Amino acid sequence: MSEHAYSTDNPQVVTAYRVTVAAFNDCGRRARESAAAIGKNSGPLIVNSRVSAPRVVGLSTTTPNDPPAGWRYSTTEQHLVPRRGQVGEPARQWLDAHQPPDLRATLERHGLPRTCKPGPELRWFLATPGVFEHDGTVWALYPNEPDGECTWTTRKLSEFHAAREALEAAEQDARPVVPA
Repeated sequence: MSEHAYSTDNPQVVTAYRVTVAAFNDCGRRARESAAAIGKNSGPLIVNSRVSAPRVVGLSTTTPNDPPAGWRYSTTEQHLVPRRGQVGEPARQWLDAHQPPDLRATLERHGLPRTCKPGPELRWFLATPGVFEHDGTVWALYPNEPDGECTWTTRKLSEFHAAREALEAAEQDARPVVPA
């Protein structure tokens, strides 16, 4: 594979990234709280795909024989899904109301292609870039050449990895110390 790294410190892109990440985190918090209020489940089940945005597809459960009202246990999907018909409408509405924002779509609107071109190692699936923010710059790494024009600045892999390591070190320093 030939990785490709990019970054941008464009204030509009950085703001869009931060707003979307904050909305994603808030959506997750609200979904967990709301699922707890429904009861008879162990939280929202999120599917994260290399092709599409993360989606809440149902509720996890440890008691499949006792689903909450409007939900049923799917033996094929092995989680709670909305019941069929009118009785499942509130569950379908719950799913619709708790879908996270699509960070990839946000970045795509700001010059970062959603996927990369297939290569010998990637012929069976589409690969999306890994992204993070550090010190006012948003970074992206593709496992292969982007599939489309990238308007962000091309960076050396060593610069990308140095920024990633600096972020990890900052996160480690920010963790609270628990007394022994």
